[in-house]
Amino acid sequence: MFMQEIRCFIAVAECLNFTTAANRLYMSQPGLSRIISKLEHELNVRLFIRSTRSVNLTRAGERFLSTCRDFIRPVRYADCV
Repeated sequence: MFMQEIRCFIAVAECLNFTTAANRLYMSQPGLSRIISKLEHELNVRLFIRSTRSVNLTRAGERFLSTCRDFIRPVRYADCV
């Protein structure tokens, strides 16, 4: 499940919109919101600032995004040598 949470987080962070991210991931918006809320609870940090009109990354969210992108980056053979 952790990889799904990471992919969901990255989608919301890139789209800055839960509905658009949910459509991109072929899932419901409420389901995506629950996954992000659960991730924030597990990490004990707010990753997004939500309002009725916008979604923005917190500073912690920006750092976590960078870490997540590094985590899922494909390993190339040159990286191993």
